[in-house]
Order: sequence, then structure tokens, then C-alpha cells
Amino acid sequence: MRTQPLQLALLGCGTVGAEVARRLTSHGDELAARAGAPIERVGIAVRDPGRRRVAELDPALFTGDAAELAARADLDIVVELIGGLEPARSLVLTAMERGASVVTANKALLAADGPQLYEAAEKHGGALNYE
Repeated sequence: MRTQPLQLALLGCGTVGAEVARRLTSHGDELAARAGAPIERVGIAVRDPGRRRVAELDPALFTGDAAELAARADLDIVVELIGGLEPARSLVLTAMERGASVVTANKALLAADGPQLYEAAEKHGGALNYE
């Protein structure tokens, strides 16, 4: 098992994003065992960082600057839960260019740009996964 935590950023924290963030905490041990390393949330991009959120989430994780978060060089995984094509496409490509793997639930993005996204992931040594 890897000793260094996997650094994970969430892009979006609506209904789905909040539940993903919550489960990263509530199922942290199980996810760490499956991933081969602990998973550490390092940032959550939202439109309004001052808005009240799920109680279990540290307010210090929230940022209104999704582009800056996606561009961090220390990210291992970016979970894109914004939806739509833009800015999701640009943020995902930025994260991949920095070497992060991406998980998305964005069917519209995959339908419109799937081949380009898979190519970017392969080129930069990451992965593109979806559910």
C-alpha cells in the first residue's frame, strides 16, 4: 500500500458532489484499501464558497477558483461533477495536462469530447474514468 495519500479535488459540490465528499469521509478506510492509499480531499471548487454546506465538510476546502484548483500540480485525482460542456471540458483538460486522473459523471462531456479526453489522459499519463 502506498503511504502517501492520494490528493483529490472535487469540481462541483451540488447534490452529487456533496454526497461524494461525504462518502470519501464515511467510507475512507474502505476506499483507501481499494485505492491502495488513503485519499485526502485537498479542495472543492464551487460557485459560492461562502454558502453553507454539508456539516462534515471543512469550510477551508472550498474555493471559488475552479481553474486554480484544477491546475494544481500535486493532484492525483480530480472528480468533475459540474456538468455541461464548459467550463467542465477546460478544467478536465487542465487537470489531465498536470498529470491528474479524472473521474466524471458528465455524460454530455463524454459524448461531445470523449476521444479528445481519452487522448489527453493517455498523453499525460493519467486516466479518464466515469460512472
